[in-house]
Amino acid sequence: MIPAWSDRSVEDQSLFNPVFCALLLRATCRGYQEDGESRALPLAHSFLVLPIVLNARIRRALPTLKTRMTTWTTAHPEHAAEFADRCRELVDTTREAIQLGCAQDWLVISGDGLRPGSHKFRPDPPRLETDTPDVRDCYEAARFIGRWLPKDDRQSTILSMLGVTP
Repeated sequence: MIPAWSDRSVEDQSLFNPVFCALLLRATCRGYQEDGESRALPLAHSFLVLPIVLNARIRRALPTLKTRMTTWTTAHPEHAAEFADRCRELVDTTREAIQLGCAQDWLVISGDGLRPGSHKFRPDPPRLETDTPDVRDCYEAARFIGRWLPKDDRQSTILSMLGVTP
């Protein structure tokens, strides 16, 4: 159950803002398609994005694209150990972001997953004068996650690698 907006703390309203989270998911979807293929981000993988991107400690520990996800999770068991709980805590936030993103045509759910919607941003993601370095880091990490997620592995393999079960 998603709490009413007025019942959320100021910190939750800022960090888990559905607009911001929807734009992070859009950045991930765009990153997922950067190899030139028009594939959709598997819907199950969209629930991995916010727990990684919104956690500064995990975000700072992300590797380069040369490091495979399996190698990274093995090298950082401290992140994998708490990851399932973090995913569970952010399920409603992710759902809310997907719903808002779809309503605004920033995201589209297709038969094979989540894609960027047809709405055009210039630049994409939008930049505001009030954006902090953390906000910019979140957008960069979201795009990275889209590029980094393995495209050839089964969804269940990636989820189990991170200790998450659907």
